[in-house]
Amino acid sequence: MLFASSLAVFTGAHAQGTVGTVDEDVYVLTPFEVSSTVDSGYLPTDTLAGGRFRSDLREIASAITVIPDQMLRDTGATNNQTLLQYTTGTEVSGSLGNFSNLAGVQPNDTDQRVNPQQATRVRGLVSADLTRDFFRGPIPWDSYNTTRIDIQRGPNSLLFGIGSAGGIINADIEEATIGASGGRIELRVGSYGSNRGSLNVNHTLLDNELAVRIALLRDRTEFRQRPAYQLDERFYG
Repeated sequence: MLFASSLAVFTGAHAQGTVGTVDEDVYVLTPFEVSSTVDSGYLPTDTLAGGRFRSDLREIASAITVIPDQMLRDTGATNNQTLLQYTTGTEVSGSLGNFSNLAGVQPNDTDQRVNPQQATRVRGLVSADLTRDFFRGPIPWDSYNTTRIDIQRGPNSLLFGIGSAGGIINADIEEATIGASGGRIELRVGSYGSNRGSLNVNHTLLDNELAVRIALLRDRTEFRQRPAYQLDERFYG
């Protein structure tokens, strides 16, 4: 016991004598993130879908389709139902779709009348899993707070082992941006009295420290058959 105590005291004294004497270099690692600000029109350059590390699209062997914000706006796509009719190897059911899915493998979950966002088919197989910032969840994406969509087709997706054979459809959700203030308001009208309104505002509260983003959505889609309609109301902050 006496030897152990002496050793502990000696070790502590030696450590105290060396504090602050070692000159070490400090290395700042580049964060693993993808910024939509580097996308140019229809030409995205990088993605996290290759393995959750930022990678150039030209270096990824997986079948990936990236839909930037500009394409979402130009096509008027707001969700899976209105986007997947334009992308490679994907199908969607419903009034705007190209397959019925009335007798799906899981009709309670994927039937177009119950869950139209999941009534999809990738590579002719099954629907892809929905993820938000690459976290799997049941919330369907909407363009009112989304910057880009990454579609990774097939079982070689980054959710391999627990994901769908169809792959994943990931939505990059807009975050609060420090140093920027502003927003946008969108109003749309459609057939049979359909209407859609959205608000997305970003404001910097403290320079270089704190910002807040608020997004609102009300989307009511009307159909030829009365009183059928679809109502989507959301709040995001």
